[in-house]
Formats: sequence, C-alpha cells, structure tokens
Amino acid sequence: MRSPSPKTLPLCFVLVLAASAQAQQQNPPVRVFESPEPAAAQSKSAVTPATVEVRPGVQLIQAKTPDTQALSSRKSSYSFKVSPGDWTDTGVIVAPGDHLDFSASGTITLADNRSSSPAGISRGWKDLIRQFPLNTADAGALIGRISNSDASVPFLIGTSKQMDVTMTGHLYLNANLSSDLSGTGDYSVKLKISKSQATVTPATSVDLGNLLSPDLFRNIPRTVQDEQGRPGDMVNFAIIGTKDQVQKAFQAAGWTAVDKTTQDAILHGLLATLSHEAYTEMPMSTLYLFGRPQDLSFARADPIAVAAVRHHLRVWQTSETVDGKPLWVGSATHDNGFEKDQRTGGVTHHIDPNIDAERDFIQQSFAAAGVLQGAAYVIPTDPVKEAHTATGGGFHSDGRIVVMMLR
Repeated sequence: MRSPSPKTLPLCFVLVLAASAQAQQQNPPVRVFESPEPAAAQSKSAVTPATVEVRPGVQLIQAKTPDTQALSSRKSSYSFKVSPGDWTDTGVIVAPGDHLDFSASGTITLADNRSSSPAGISRGWKDLIRQFPLNTADAGALIGRISNSDASVPFLIGTSKQMDVTMTGHLYLNANLSSDLSGTGDYSVKLKISKSQATVTPATSVDLGNLLSPDLFRNIPRTVQDEQGRPGDMVNFAIIGTKDQVQKAFQAAGWTAVDKTTQDAILHGLLATLSHEAYTEMPMSTLYLFGRPQDLSFARADPIAVAAVRHHLRVWQTSETVDGKPLWVGSATHDNGFEKDQRTGGVTHHIDPNIDAERDFIQQSFAAAGVLQGAAYVIPTDPVKEAHTATGGGFHSDGRIVVMMLR
C-alpha cells in the first residue's frame, strides 16, 4: 500500500526511506507472529482465535478466560530478578480484576557505559536510531507486558507502578533496550497482587451473534479504491462504537494516528527529534470508500523501520448502525518492504499477502487492551479470496471480516 512518494518528502525522510530499503535488501522481511505464551501455558487459540458458529456466516470469537486453578494457586507477593535481554517470563498469570503493585531497585550497565536504574536514563542522539520495545520510555527503564504476543503493548513500570489488569496472560518483564544496546546487571522487582478496587461499570449484555449477519455488509464495497477508482485493499475489519470509543480503543491498543500531510510530518518529525523522541507518524496515502477518503488512519511501527515496515489501516464510518451504535469499516495491511508500482513503474510498499494475519492482529491488539465487549467473524456475500492492490501487489484471504464491538 502506497505511502507518499520519496520525492514529496523532506531530506530527513528520504534518508529514512533509503536506510530502510537497504536494510530490507540485506535482511528480507519475514512475517513473524510470536506464540503469545509457551505451549504449556496458553492454547493455540491465542494466535488463531477459537470460534463458535452461531448462525450461517457468523462465527463468534471466544474470549480467553483465565484458568481458575492457576489463579487460586497464586501467592499474594513475588520477587524477581530481571536481566537485560529477552523478555523474562515471571510464570505469574494475571487476569482482569487483579491489581498489581510493583516496586523495583538495582542498576544495569549499558554497553556504552551508561548506568541505568529501573527509572531509565534520558535517551541520547544515538538512541534515536534504535528500536526500543517501548518507544515512549527512557533507555534501560523497567517495562512489562501481559502475554508474549506482538499484539500486546508494553507498559512502563520504572521504580514503582500500580495498575489494574485488563487482559489474561503471563506477566513478562524486561529492560527497555534495543538489540544493539546490551546491558549487564539486573533489577530486583517485587510484585504484590490484590483485588482491584476500581469501580467498573459492567458491560451491557449484548447478543452479538444475533445482531450480526452477512446482510450487514450488503451495501459496503468489498475493496477500497485509489484516486483513479482502481480497486485496492480488501475491507477486512469492522468496529461498532462511537468515534470517541474508536479513537480511544486504538490508542489503548498501541496504535498511533498518522500525520495527514507532509507538512504535518515535517513539523512533528522535527519536534520529536528535538525532544530525542522517535517519529512514528509517517503519513500514508489516501484511499477511498463510499466516494470519500478515509476518516481515520492508524499505524503501529518500530520507529527506525516505519518507512518500510509497519502495521497500518484506514477507517471509514458507514451509514449502518448495530445496537444503536455506528458501524465503522476499514482495510488493514502490513507493509514489509518495497516493490515496483505496476501503475507508474516507481517504488511503492510491498504488503504481506496474508492479510488475514493483519486482520487478526487488530482483534488481538484490542483484546489485549481490554476494550472489546465482543468480536466475531462475518462472511459477507461475494467474499474476496484473491485480489490485487491498486499498485499491483497480490493478496489472499479466507474472505471473513472481523467485527469488534467496543466497551
């Protein structure tokens, strides 16, 4: 899927594009989805959602529920040693309703001789070209995540943190370092688990299976179009909720609203650089559905690879409603390098042809953020199975659209 041409971008972004292209040439992109948990700890359904067919063309996605025996055998407090490197599986399962209280101490020494506490140290200029697990945290800071899935967003712990859990999974800990910035030493981490005291408004019970049907997508095109009307990406996901719910859900799930114009990109890129922060909001091209450009655009990407490799999507509000709330639809693909644009002969993005993996990544990221009330697959009439993007790249799908109802 095409982003703005390098010719329309300032020099700094041209350099990023060139560096990314060279990296892709030396290391061909490989689409990898980690197993969210070790096989003994989590079922395969965390990668391929388990479904139950409730009516023709509608399959409910079963929400993951915690193992009650595993939860009942937990202690109220734990101590861990966390060394920089791979994510440390604490072996502790956490679930919604848990309140976690972290405290940490210790020092690690980075390969460039800087010393860091769990709070981390301010990033230097060299850190701008590094890929950190948590882009918003300082170098060396203690971070965590629930489950080992790529869809799960890391969170900052630092020297202390209290939080309520929104998803079920193993708790993982690590130091916020890039692969080329190793460290020695370790952090001592203490964890207390108690029952959350937060007041939670119970989600309204909704029979999503009976609310959905293939007819919901009868008046919605199967693919989006480019400016010249050429068919492009498949419409492969839908969201039920208000605009405010949609924007907050993407933010909670780690997605960034991208810049709409090159001018915005220049300003935000400059401000990020001056603040020693990585820039991840690179614009994407405009596509059309219902005769209009996308209403919202989001991406998830590693800062240094954002020009060539990123999860990205576009969203349009429809005229349909479900249970009184607006229905939004969108197309999502995963850029994993560059290829020749079949229309112009220029350079454009190459997408992972398995677009179902990207569709499921969105659902998994929303589930990990705890923003879903329910989700299901719907098979519309005349589903797309094999097609090409507007730039000529091929893709394939099982034809299902994932529908997500927000809390």
